[in-house]
Amino acid sequence: MLEIEKVLFLALKAFHPWEISVKLPDSEGAIYVENRMIVAAELHKKDKVIKDFDAFKEIIRRRKEIEKLDIFPLRNKVENRMSCDVYCVMQILEEIEAVTPGEKSWIEEFLLNLISLDSNWIVNLHSAVFKGKLYLKDRKYIDAYFLDKITKEVFTGEEALKRIIEHRDEIQTAELQPMKESCQEKFSVGFMEFFGMLNNEQ
Repeated sequence: MLEIEKVLFLALKAFHPWEISVKLPDSEGAIYVENRMIVAAELHKKDKVIKDFDAFKEIIRRRKEIEKLDIFPLRNKVENRMSCDVYCVMQILEEIEAVTPGEKSWIEEFLLNLISLDSNWIVNLHSAVFKGKLYLKDRKYIDAYFLDKITKEVFTGEEALKRIIEHRDEIQTAELQPMKESCQEKFSVGFMEFFGMLNNEQ
């Protein structure tokens, strides 16, 4: 995960308002976050200023070109000119990923972003060679299930989580199902722990 993506997701998880400033080779910009939403963005070029969704999309599209990145508490009130939550950010990342493939696995963004949700979910994962489940409760993954379709072996708990991470690039679809019944906690993996596990496998 690139630094801008990590900073964005952490800012969107927090209740505090933030300003994220970025410097590109030919421009400087800022992304403003309040109440877990991006409420404004701007990108200053030599001859013009791009604002809000256009600015945010260009910053994300050119994120590998960022020369300097800072984040600090938002001191001044910013006009709420746009509304982009974690789902919106994820969708924009996926759209840009489709245009510039190979930048980042969509499933990594999806599974990381889910940890920002307050509600509890079962994440059903499907690929040609395995079927998996991740159980999300109180912003942490607490259990997992992995079925190898070829060998018919079944794994649960930490071993299942490890195998899902190892085979994440093979995942074709991911579906959310509300967790209606209590699930036994077999491990506890929050955002930073999961982020670290993804990076360790690269």
